[in-house]
Amino acid sequence: MRRSVLGIMGAALIAVLLMSCLKSGFYFTSDLYPAWMLYGLLPFFGSVAALLRRLAVSENEKRIAPAAVSAAERLLILSPFILMTVYALHWLLGPLSVHGTANQLLRWGFYGLFAVSAVRIARSEGGEKVLASAWHAAGALLCGSALLAVYGILPLPHAVVFTSNAGISASGARLAGLVEYPNTFGLLMAAFLLERLFALAALLRREPGAGEIRLLRAALPLLPYAAALLLSESRGAWLTAGVAAAAGLALQRRRSFAPLLLAAAPFMPARPCCTASWQPPRWRYSPPPACSRWPGREAGSLLACRLGLCRLARSGAASRRRLAWAAGGLVAAAGMAAVFLTAQERIVRNFGTATARGAIYRDAWGLFMQAPWFGQGGETWRLSYRAVQSNPYVGSQVHSGYLDMLLNTGVLGTSVLLLLLGAIGLLLIRRRRELLPVYGVFVLHGAVDLDFSFGLVWLLIFLLAAWGLSCKAEEIQAGAELGEDQGYAVLARPVAAAGRLVRRADPIASGYRHRAYGPAVLLLLWLGVTGAGMWLAFRGEMAHRLHRQALAAAAPAKSAALLRSSLQWNPADAGTAIELGRRLPPREAEAVLKRSLSYSPGHPGLLFALADNAVQRGDAYAAASWAEAGFRRDKYNAAEQTKSLEGLFKLARRKWMSGSVAEARRVLDAGLELYGDYARRAADPDQVRVRNDREFRLTREAERWGRELASLEHSLPDPE
Repeated sequence: MRRSVLGIMGAALIAVLLMSCLKSGFYFTSDLYPAWMLYGLLPFFGSVAALLRRLAVSENEKRIAPAAVSAAERLLILSPFILMTVYALHWLLGPLSVHGTANQLLRWGFYGLFAVSAVRIARSEGGEKVLASAWHAAGALLCGSALLAVYGILPLPHAVVFTSNAGISASGARLAGLVEYPNTFGLLMAAFLLERLFALAALLRREPGAGEIRLLRAALPLLPYAAALLLSESRGAWLTAGVAAAAGLALQRRRSFAPLLLAAAPFMPARPCCTASWQPPRWRYSPPPACSRWPGREAGSLLACRLGLCRLARSGAASRRRLAWAAGGLVAAAGMAAVFLTAQERIVRNFGTATARGAIYRDAWGLFMQAPWFGQGGETWRLSYRAVQSNPYVGSQVHSGYLDMLLNTGVLGTSVLLLLLGAIGLLLIRRRRELLPVYGVFVLHGAVDLDFSFGLVWLLIFLLAAWGLSCKAEEIQAGAELGEDQGYAVLARPVAAAGRLVRRADPIASGYRHRAYGPAVLLLLWLGVTGAGMWLAFRGEMAHRLHRQALAAAAPAKSAALLRSSLQWNPADAGTAIELGRRLPPREAEAVLKRSLSYSPGHPGLLFALADNAVQRGDAYAAASWAEAGFRRDKYNAAEQTKSLEGLFKLARRKWMSGSVAEARRVLDAGLELYGDYARRAADPDQVRVRNDREFRLTREAERWGRELASLEHSLPDPE
C-alpha cells in the first residue's frame, strides 16, 4: 500500500512538471488553477487519511518516533509556506492589488506542495530515480518540442520569435520553445546542458573504467541542448552558463576536465543553426539547407570528436592526453568563434535592452523605498510601474526576481527567499556538487530577468533540492560511519540537539505531548492550507472560464451576465470589471468600477474607466478628479490621455450650453492643466531618450482638443 501511494505521488509530480512545460511554464496564474485543484487532491486526502489513522491507533503506536528530518528538509518545506503566509498578511492588511496578492499566495502554496512531495519522494526507496526521470522528461519535452518546431514537424505558433531589430536578435529569429520567452528558454537549456555535462564527470569518478559507448550514450543530450541554447540567442543565459560551469569546476574536489572535451563537440554541428542559414520565413515550412545536414554532422561529430578525444584523454600516455586537450581546445575554440562572428552584433553591440533595464531598476528601487520592510503585496510593480517610470518603456515585469520580491514582500520576505536559496546551495555543495552549476544558472540568471515569474523555474529548483537530498539509506549510514557525508550530519545536528534539550527538560510529559498533539496539529494545518488553496484555485478557474466565455459571446446581454458571474467568483479581477463596465448603463457601471477599485487602489485602467463613466453621467467634478488620478497613475499613455481630453472638452461644452458655467469652468481648468502636463512631457527629450516603447507623443487629436479647450475657456464669461 505504501509503495503504491509513493508511486502515485511520483507519477503526479512528473505529470505536474510536464503540465507546467505545456502551459507556458506556468507564467500565467490562470494556467496554475487546474494544476492546483488536481495536485492538491492527493495531499489533502492523504492528510485526511493520516489524521483518521492517527486517531484510531493505540497509545503505544502513537509513541513510535517518526523518521528524523534534517534542518535542510525543514527549511526547504517551510520556506514556501512562510512566503505564502506573508502574502496572506498582505491580503488582510490591504495590498495594492488583492488579485495579485492572491495569485502570489496561490503560487507559493503550490510550490510548497511540490516541495513537500519532492522531499517525500527523495526520502523513499527509489526516489532518486523518480526525481531524475522527472528532470529528464521535462528537459526532453522542452528541447525536443522546440527543435521539432524549428523543422516544421510540430506546429507551435509561438516557439520562434521573429524580429527585425538587430538589438534583439542577430539572425532575425530566436527560439522560445514552449515557454514562449527566449531568455527563460535559454536559461532552461543551459540548466539541462550543465546537468548532463557534470553528470559525465560524476560518472567518470564513480566508474573510471566506463566504456566509450556508455559515455557516448550519456553525452547524447548535449548536442540538442547546446543547439537550443544557441538558438535562443540569450546573452544572459550564455554568460551565466559559462560562469556556473567555471564555478562548478572550481568546486570539484577531484577536478575532471574530460566532460569539457565531450562538450566541445556540440558547438560544431550546432553552429550552422546560428549562422546566416537561419532564415525565419522559410523555417516555418522547412529547415534551411545547412541545418538539413545537421543529423549527419551530429553523427560524425559524436563518433569522431567525442569518442576520439575521450579515448585520448583517458589513455596512459601523457603525450596523448596533451594531444586530446589541444584537439578539444581547437574544436571548442572554432565552434565558439563561429558563433561569436555570427552573433557579434547581438553580443558586443546593441545594448538597448540593458539601458532599459537600468531605467527599470532605478524606478523599481525608488518604489521599493516607499515600503522597504514589508513591501506592498503581490504584483506591486505590474500595478505601479506606469506611475513611477522615468521613461515610456514597456515593462510590466521588473526583470529581476530578487527586486520583484523586494517590492512585493520587502526585506522580510526577501530574507526568507535568500535563506531558502542559500540553504539549497549549501545542501548541494555538501551532498551533490554536480548539481551545483545547474542551480547556479537559476540563481544568477534570475537576478537579471523574469525567470522567477515562471512557475516551472521554481518547480525545477525544488526538484534539484530534493534530488540533492535523495540517496539510499545505506549510503547515508555509510557516509555517517566513514565521515564522508559531513554536510548531512551538519545539517541534521541542530535538529537532534533541539530534541535532546526537549527530552532533558521534561522527558515524559513534554515528549508525550509533542508526540501526541504535534503531528495532529500539523495535519490540521496541512488540511487547512491545501483545502483553502484548492478553493481559491477553483474560484479563480471558474472566474477565468466565465470571462473567456463572455468575451466570445455575441449577444451583449449574455456577455454582461457572464461577466457578472465571473466577478462573483473573483471580485478582485480589475480586467473583468472594466469589461463589464463597458456593457452596463453608466450608473450601474460606476458601482461596479468603484467596487473593483477597492480591491486594486490606483489601478490606471479603472481610473480612466471611471473618468469616462463620469463624463457619460455628466458629473463634472468626478470626471475632472478621475482624469487627474488617471494621468498621475499612467503618465505615458497617449491614447487614454487623448481620449480623456476629448471627454473633458465635450462635457465642458455640454455644461456650458446647459447653463452650468461653474461646472464647465471646473472641467476646463482640469482639462487645460492636464493638457499642459501632457504636452510638456511629450516635448521633453529627456523623457524619451532611453526608450519609447509605448510610442508616447503628443497626438494630433490631443492638440486639437487642447485648442478646443482653450477656445471654449475664452468663450466663458469672467467669474464674478
